[in-house]
Amino acid sequence: LKHNLTRTAHPPTCADLSLHIRTKMASSSIERAAAVYCRGALLDAVQRARLFDDAKHFVDMPLRRDPEEVLKAFDELSSEDRADPLKLREFVDLHFEPPDAELDPYVFYGWPDEPPFLAAGLVADPALCDFARALHRLWPTLCRVTKPAVAATPWRYSALPRAHPMVLPGGRFRETYYWDSLWIVHGLLACGLADLAKGLVQNLLDDVDHFGFVPNGGRIYYLNRSQPPLLCAMVTAVERALDEAASKEWLPKAVATLKKEYAYWMGDEHGHAVRVGEFTLNRYSANWDAPRPESYWQDFDTAAGDAKVYRELASVAESGWDFSSRWTRAGGLAEGGAEAFRLKDSQATQVLPTDLNAFLYDFEVTMAELCEAVATGRRPIAQAGGASAPAEGLSGPSAVAFTKAAKQRRLAFDRLFWRPALGRWADVWLPEGFCGGALDEQQVLDGDDAGRRAPNCADFGPALWAGLATSEQAAASIAALQRSGLLGVGGAATTATNTGEQWDAPNGWPPLQGLLIEGLDRCGGEPGRTLAADLAQRWVGGCYAAWRATGFMHEKYSATDFGSGGAGGEYEPQVGFGWSNGGVLQLLVTHGKHLVAPTKD
Repeated sequence: LKHNLTRTAHPPTCADLSLHIRTKMASSSIERAAAVYCRGALLDAVQRARLFDDAKHFVDMPLRRDPEEVLKAFDELSSEDRADPLKLREFVDLHFEPPDAELDPYVFYGWPDEPPFLAAGLVADPALCDFARALHRLWPTLCRVTKPAVAATPWRYSALPRAHPMVLPGGRFRETYYWDSLWIVHGLLACGLADLAKGLVQNLLDDVDHFGFVPNGGRIYYLNRSQPPLLCAMVTAVERALDEAASKEWLPKAVATLKKEYAYWMGDEHGHAVRVGEFTLNRYSANWDAPRPESYWQDFDTAAGDAKVYRELASVAESGWDFSSRWTRAGGLAEGGAEAFRLKDSQATQVLPTDLNAFLYDFEVTMAELCEAVATGRRPIAQAGGASAPAEGLSGPSAVAFTKAAKQRRLAFDRLFWRPALGRWADVWLPEGFCGGALDEQQVLDGDDAGRRAPNCADFGPALWAGLATSEQAAASIAALQRSGLLGVGGAATTATNTGEQWDAPNGWPPLQGLLIEGLDRCGGEPGRTLAADLAQRWVGGCYAAWRATGFMHEKYSATDFGSGGAGGEYEPQVGFGWSNGGVLQLLVTHGKHLVAPTKD
């Protein structure tokens, strides 16, 4: 929480509010709120007493009084009262408001009656047309604005104030999340809600301007880490929906901000960059060595006070895959992995992940084009996600620098991430005990055990999506995917190992389906397009069946039990649900002419 925070909320105008927030949301305000929500005796007492079924509940509760007053009142409690759950609950009810008290519904104006892609005839099945209309109607239920008080007195809130409306995931998630937002943006754009999508992305750009990066989510307790860096892909998606005048006004500022985010991931300060021979590659690395406030007692029970374990748990959360056998050396093995898995053995900082590095390759390729477009005053060529290489003939200094970085990362993918014997990409594990510094390429290769590790979705979709596959690699990866054991009746399972964690088998997740299907469509030739269409049918069909059975869209789904929501993990399965809705709407646009709703049988 050493970052210089500033910004974001609603009325009178976004520009006026942004200035107001920059003035109010100084680092001192964050430190005042953090004394309640991120550390200290009050947080420890309430969370370890487990006053609420969900640890996140407490740290989402706004303060009724300034933090110094509340902490002084807590200090005046006797040790007996601090140890009494009933007395603690009385104290919390007296000094805190319920979660959601800082949010207001957002009132839509000019709301389209139905998604415009239906009028364009992109969905053939009438039942799926009704499904699309139902998903379209869910957006208002997930849209919120922060109340003006959040910007005026930010020290009383864990929520970060926002200048533009937010689209929340749903359920316990009362704030925006970084990588969720890409699929929400796709869904909003499919529904003709470009202004709402642009505002959502602008909130994230504002985060970068204020903090130097996009936090995991829109709360101060998420300022110790980021999430998969997909903001550049969101900017490109929104830019395509703007007219030329709006693009010329918005894009230069967005590109300048994206350069700051890239520096966050590539610099030495935060520990994300790792030198391997001639390459600079990336890992997840959270700046935290205590229980995560929103998962306090779970982390406390897992780590038992070990600061290294706390950091690793937060670093796994930065990956978005919290939690999974993928991040453990023994638990990720094909033979005996499930039995050997222990959450406290997670080591995300010891991995160069395929997906993170694929996302950054796409970032570099896309930024080369965006920088050239800004420098020359032309519209960018649409290519985010799936461009095999930077466009030829780019001449601006920023475009040239990003082109060089992309070419180096692509070379690293061929030499380090691609496993010819397996026919797929795989995470690169660093030498045991790696604590920073440069590594020799051969040193990393000598320790490679990818052949012993169970496959997971990140071995396939991200590299295909980013355009990193040659035709030979694409063909080999499709064959490897089909024999991987990941593909089920309801889509692609996250891993081939069932540990009970939510980012393991049998769960399938919306972003992983989206990356895989898009990647197969773009880079897999005819076999890839055929498999993409098959997986789109499995996924959309399963989501539709679950919606018909329960009336809800789920955060995750079972890849093996068709039409069932997912399970496992550190909290109860959630419904709503932002990225699930957006992912299905995107697939209805791209594959709707050939998709059919499953029958009850």
